[in-house]
Amino acid sequence: MNLETQLKTVTKIIDELKGEDLVILKVLKQSVDIEAVVIATGRSNQHVRGIANNVKIEAKRLGMKIVSIEGVETGHWVLVDLAEVVVHIMTEQTREFYKLEKLWSKKPISE
Repeated sequence: MNLETQLKTVTKIIDELKGEDLVILKVLKQSVDIEAVVIATGRSNQHVRGIANNVKIEAKRLGMKIVSIEGVETGHWVLVDLAEVVVHIMTEQTREFYKLEKLWSKKPISE
């Protein structure tokens, strides 16, 4: 599955589940392992876990590789590693504290 299809799949799920402040960063120039980072905000720990779980379910259904899922226990920040695409779903406070977008890029590719 190509990168654009993977990104459309992930962003569709996040949109359907009302994830907020969706950002896609293409990071191939900064990383040899991943091509894109998707970052979104959930309204609560349960919402974060729900979005991440649905990303995992749909990715698995479509045959996308799931490398790992981390952070489900607390729900403040759940990372879904899909090999070429890494998805970060966070609560608003966690996202504000870590500011991942600034680690990868000064300007998001798309929002």
